[in-house]
Parts: sequence; structure tokens; C-alpha cells
Amino acid sequence: MSIFKGLGWLLRGLWRLLNFTRHLFLNLIFLALVLVLVLAFGSREKPLPPIEGALTLDLSGELVEQRSLPDASSQLMRQLGSGEDLPSEIVLADLLWAIEQAKGDDRIKALVLKTQNLQQASLSKLQEVASAIDRFKESGKPVYAMADFYTQGQYLLAAHASHVMLNQSGAVLLEGLGVYQLYFKSALEKFNITPHVFKVGTYKSFVEPYTRDDMSPESREANQRWLSQLWDGYVKDVAAQRKVTPDAVSPSKEQMLARLRKAGGNAALYAEEQGLVDQLATRDEMTQTIVKEVGEGEEPDSWKGVGLKEYLAAIGPRYEQSGKDEVGLIIASGPILDGQQPAGSIGGDTLSELLADARRDDAVKAVVLRVDSPGGSAFAAEQIRAELLALKQAGKPVVVSMGSYAASGGYWISADADKIFASPSTLTGSIGVFGLFATAEKALAQFGISSDGLGTTDFVGLSPARALPDHIAQAIQLNVENTYRRFVDLVAHGRGMTAQEAEQAAEGRVWTGADAKALGLVDEFGDQEDAIQAAAELANLKEYQVTLLEPEESAKEKFLRQLLDSGARALAPSLSGMLPESLLTPLKAASKAAEPLTRFNDPQGTYAWCPVCVM
Repeated sequence: MSIFKGLGWLLRGLWRLLNFTRHLFLNLIFLALVLVLVLAFGSREKPLPPIEGALTLDLSGELVEQRSLPDASSQLMRQLGSGEDLPSEIVLADLLWAIEQAKGDDRIKALVLKTQNLQQASLSKLQEVASAIDRFKESGKPVYAMADFYTQGQYLLAAHASHVMLNQSGAVLLEGLGVYQLYFKSALEKFNITPHVFKVGTYKSFVEPYTRDDMSPESREANQRWLSQLWDGYVKDVAAQRKVTPDAVSPSKEQMLARLRKAGGNAALYAEEQGLVDQLATRDEMTQTIVKEVGEGEEPDSWKGVGLKEYLAAIGPRYEQSGKDEVGLIIASGPILDGQQPAGSIGGDTLSELLADARRDDAVKAVVLRVDSPGGSAFAAEQIRAELLALKQAGKPVVVSMGSYAASGGYWISADADKIFASPSTLTGSIGVFGLFATAEKALAQFGISSDGLGTTDFVGLSPARALPDHIAQAIQLNVENTYRRFVDLVAHGRGMTAQEAEQAAEGRVWTGADAKALGLVDEFGDQEDAIQAAAELANLKEYQVTLLEPEESAKEKFLRQLLDSGARALAPSLSGMLPESLLTPLKAASKAAEPLTRFNDPQGTYAWCPVCVM
């Protein structure tokens, strides 16, 4: 039984109409240029520029653990609003690798951060990049940050630069962290839609928008804790890097207004006076500052340097193959869905097959699972967990490296690892389960529509057009409760806890990595490299190579990926002018909000999902 059949009647109908129109419009435009793009593929590629000057990180798009392969229109939508010939997804590991290599590369004289088009990224990913920037500075080479405006996430990276430049008409936008969402209880009542909620866990807040008109006290209390922890960490980090007081980063409203008045309402001057930036400058003045450091480039008004894509091509892959024993690295990024799923999502079958391949491969002696997921299908998560257990039973250690979040289903697939690494700002836990089903019999009755019929048992005839029978509701609740008990039990077993300790960490509550470590849900603080080293030690490997384990990409799939990426980047500049930002912004927001609803596919309609983790 799909829990979203009924709810989709209300929420997905309009979205599907909008989505169909969007796909039709964009795909027609895209396909019209396929021939041109194919011809372009046949042309000679530009030679790589010489590696010298500054490594320029023009960060445009999203920081991700794994590059996804969307359809043509989705790829194009991600490019809209950016005319830069850069990928719309920046793989975190690639970025860290480039910065690490540039540190000891004598050809690289400086690092330049252009964060203008970096979309909001999770705090833990930004902190990993910031740490890489700090290590680069240990070489004695300068780091420059430049932007017209800095959003909160962009500024965290800029704060770690040696010299921060801001457009004289710009601003540093530090707002704080929050969780806000829409609530539909009254709207559903007006439409005579009846939501049927099944959950276990006091703090499992996914269903609240359908049963309340505001945030529950329990959710408010839990969210306040992890939000405060993350924001306090942000403020302390920035204040330490910029050598300013915490209230310069996070002032009270009275302090902010008084200081802004003193600056004559000039937001850029305000930022300079608070010590948030080093230099107010025009774009040309910023360029000349860097030119003085590394020299003038071949193009007018440019500095000598190389971009991220070109530098990655020049330095080669991060993990060289040497024929030694292997530590297998598997990326599990995105929502957990049943069946086979493309990169950017975690397919129950897809990931299970990768784990089974690692178990059967004699060269693979240990596995690191990089989990960056807010959860999803409980059924799919259990299939993945079963393969992890089989891998351990085969004598191969499993170490989990948590990314931005490994919550709900993301924690389900992590709990049985031999060791779990996370960052203090990782969001994890959310050990709870829910089910949701909506019926519209009252709404249909308003229009004189009713449903009637007969069946051979009491279990046929389930439909959004009919009231949900009480015995079916009880059966669903029993299934949800059983899934929750299994979830808590596997956490207790996997983490060596008592049932009471596991229950205290459960109830659907979201924890930061710092709290999770204190509770025993996480073993150590560390990044992916720390997890790889731990896996090698557990497998008693003195010499080893790291092998990225991923589904093989056929020649056709590779060509399609390149075609979609190149085509989207080629079309984006012209199409972005055709569609106003006032239309693009809500379209993007609607797409992001509706995606889980349109993709959830658990066979039993039972989910372990953390909604606040992805807000």
C-alpha cells in the first residue's frame, strides 16, 4: 500500500501538471539542439592551459558527495541563472583533492575563492572545505576571497581566506539558522481531505504539517537544540578566523541597527567596520589585487591561473590503482529508494549489489561507506543493512563515514558498522518511523460523488475515494510499530547498547554529531580519509590502495551524461534570459519540496525519513 496515493491526489496533481509542462518545454528546446551538440562533440577539445599562477575556484552550483545523472530538463534547470561554463554540481572530494595538491604544487602561487554562485551548502561540507583551505595556508601561499555579495554559507569559506574582498556596493548576509515549513491541517479540512497518520517517535515531525497548523513543542525543543549547536559553531569559527568578537558575526537586532546607522545604512561599510572583510573594491580593483600577486593573464583584465576543472584534469585521480590490497570506497548519497536508482539517490538494490560485489571480490579487504542521506524507504534500508552484515560475516571490516547527514534510514544503514565517523555538525539519529495515507471521500461527497462496491474479503477496495477502514488503520499502525521496534533493536545491537539506551537516543529525535558521539551513536570525529585509515587498520593492511566502487557506466550512459551536461550549460545562458527569476525561484523551490513525495516507493509504505535535515 502506497502511503502517498491519497496525499498525492491533492499535492501531486498540481505538481505533476507543472512538472509535465516544464519537462515538455525544456525537452523540446533541448532536443532541438542535440544535433548541434553532437557536432560540437566532434570538434577538437581545447588544449589544457599551462598550470601556473593562482588556482581559481569559481564555485558555481551545489557541493555534493556524488554527481547525479538527471534527465535533460532537470540538468538544464540546475544551470538556469548561471551563465558560467562550469559544472552545476561540485563533487566535494574533487574540490578537497585539488586544494590538497595545490598546497605543495610550486606552480600554484595562490588560491582564489569566487563564491558568488555557490548555492547553500551544508555546514559540514563547508567546514571540510574550510579545513582544506587552512591546510593550504600552511604552505605560506595567500588565499583571496572575492564576491559582490556573500551569503552565509559562502562567507564561511571566505572567512578562512587570507584576504577577503567585497564589492563596495555589496553586503555580507549573515542571518542565522532556522527551520520553517508550511502546515496544511486547516487547508486539508477546508478541502475535506482526511489525513491518516501512523508514526512512532515523539520527535518524528514529518507528519506534523498534515496534522497541525504549527510546530509541536517537542519538535520546537529538539530543533532548537541542534540549530543552536550548529550556529554557535559557525559563529565561533568565523569570529576566530576574522579575529573579531562573536557579536560582530551574530549581533542582536539592536546592535545591528545601531552599527548600520553608524555606517549610514551602507551594508558594505558595515561589514568592513565589523572586521568581516578586509577590502571594499570594485570588480576591477579586486582583479588587480590578484594580478599584483600572481601576474597578468592572457585575457584582458584577468590574472594568471587555472580553474578547478583544468587543474583536476592535470593532476589526475585521487586514488591511483597499484594492484595492492584494496579498501573499497562506496558513496551512498541521497534519499533511500527501493529498487535500482541512478547516482544521486540510494537504490536498495543498487547499493546492495555493490556491497555484494565487494564481498565477493578477494582484492577488497575492507569497505568504507560514505553516507550522506536523510533516509527514505525502510524496506530498502533493511536490504542494504543485510548486505552490510554479510560483508562483515565474510571477515571484511565496514567503516561508515557520515557526511552532512546520516539520519533515519541513513542511520539505519550505518548502525552495524564496525566504526562510525562523523563531524560535530553532522545531523544524525532521527530514529523513528512513520506512515501517511490520505482519503478524499468527504471532498468527493460535496460534488455528489461516492464509491461503492463489494469484495470477497475485508481487505479489498482500499482507495483515496473511500474512508480508511479502522481495521486497516490498526494494521498499518501495527506495521509501523513493528518497524520502529526493529529499528531500535538493530541500533542497540549494532552499537552495543542496552534497549533503554537505544530508546533514549531514538524517539525520532535529530542529533548533531557532537550529541550523537556522547550518546554512543557515533564513535569518533573525523572525515572520509580518517575512515579509510581506520578501515585499513581494522583489516591489518600496511600497504593498500583505495578503490572507488560504483556501478559501471556504459559507453552509452557516459555519452548521455556528457551530452546532458554540455547541452545544459550551453542552453542555460540564453534560456535564463527567457524565464524571469521570479518564475524560476518558486519553480526550483516547488521541485525540491515535491521531490520526496513524487519518488517515495517503499513497498509497505513505511519510511524512516528526516525532513528537517534537508531544509
